Amino acid sequence: MNPPLLSICIPTFNRADCLKLCLLSIVSQFQDPEVPGSVEVVISDNNSSDNTFAVVEEFQKNYRFISYKKNDSNLGVDRNILQVVEMAHGQYVWLLGDDDALFPGAIKYLLSEIQKQKFKYCVVNFWGYDSNLEHQALKYPSRAILKDQYFNQLQDFVREFKHDENLVGFFCGLSVQVFERSLWMVLPDKNQFIGTSAMHMHTLLIAMKNQSFAVLAKPLVKARSDNIRWDSFEGLGSAKKRAQGTFKALLWILDFYHLPHSKFLIKCNYYFYIFKNFIRSFIKKHLFKSQKSRDLIKRILGKL
Repeated sequence: MNPPLLSICIPTFNRADCLKLCLLSIVSQFQDPEVPGSVEVVISDNNSSDNTFAVVEEFQKNYRFISYKKNDSNLGVDRNILQVVEMAHGQYVWLLGDDDALFPGAIKYLLSEIQKQKFKYCVVNFWGYDSNLEHQALKYPSRAILKDQYFNQLQDFVREFKHDENLVGFFCGLSVQVFERSLWMVLPDKNQFIGTSAMHMHTLLIAMKNQSFAVLAKPLVKARSDNIRWDSFEGLGSAKKRAQGTFKALLWILDFYHLPHSKFLIKCNYYFYIFKNFIRSFIKKHLFKSQKSRDLIKRILGKL
């Protein structure tokens, strides 16, 4: 049997209900004649204690293209991502968060884009939804990408990026990454980024630096807004630690791609972010503590 063109790789942990919706959004697209035989689904379970295995087993009864492995212990986010890519057989990998879902027709669309052979690595667009994936959280795609963009090399795109402070957010999103698996697999020393909770970002920015790159404007992913369990990410359990991680990752990107920057200004932005979050928490805790205070603010704002 020929290997599939695309592996949809899902690292998961204790999100059985979310994973069920994610898988439903995938298997429903196998009615498109272009999809069967071209796609596999690979799930690496980080030793979930809920009914994740039962959910996957039910899908496997009807869909043989779904493979699953439950780890003997929790490997952490980064090692689980490494493992799910190693389990795959496809020429391309699409990393997909267990709490996200695909739009109808997303797989067929992506397969057609891959077959045009315009990229080795691409970032797809997504649309923010509520925590139940029922209602759009925004009236427009989460990224203001107006048209598809193609670059001979990833570094050309990074050097044209307008707002350096958004680089980490752009490349760190899990469910938007599509890449040629062989280029990921041959990269040595991927383990050096374990513990960053962004191993995939570092790996792809190194492996794909000189490879063809694309940004696809069509939203393909429904992403739950405000559904990230930060306490499950090593070293990112507080707003301060997340800001520190972002600051460190941004400096790494700017240095690796030899982009001009001011470490002083980046540090100032970091401290401003910490201060802004402190003020927000203080206001929420003290000014909006009572219903009377909240009603007063609403009346004031209503008169503006």
